[in-house]
Amino acid sequence: MTYEITTYKDYSGAWRAKSVATLGDTPEGTRKLELTTSKVSGGVAASANVYIYKSDGSKVTEIFGDFSKRGIAATPCNRVSEKAVKEVHSRALLEMDAIIEEAKAFYQNRNAEQAA
Repeated sequence: MTYEITTYKDYSGAWRAKSVATLGDTPEGTRKLELTTSKVSGGVAASANVYIYKSDGSKVTEIFGDFSKRGIAATPCNRVSEKAVKEVHSRALLEMDAIIEEAKAFYQNRNAEQAA
């Protein structure tokens, strides 16, 4: 599947790249997975986090309760440029479909546990 890539500078001036995939609807709003690539200690890496996008435009996540994955496509890098962030993000996107399936399984298991 193809995902849109948005690159931007964050509040501190560091380059970031982001892609978003919809996982499904919930009573609270639409559950979406955000794949974000940014500077980490010693280089560049992507992380995946799930948020509920509410109808009022806000987004929320449950700390330690929603799906999260770090260190995706981690790459050592001395200088974190827009080009470096885009390259790492493109490599991370190769794993996006598998990450989406992992997130869906996470919520299926959580829902099964809550129902039991």
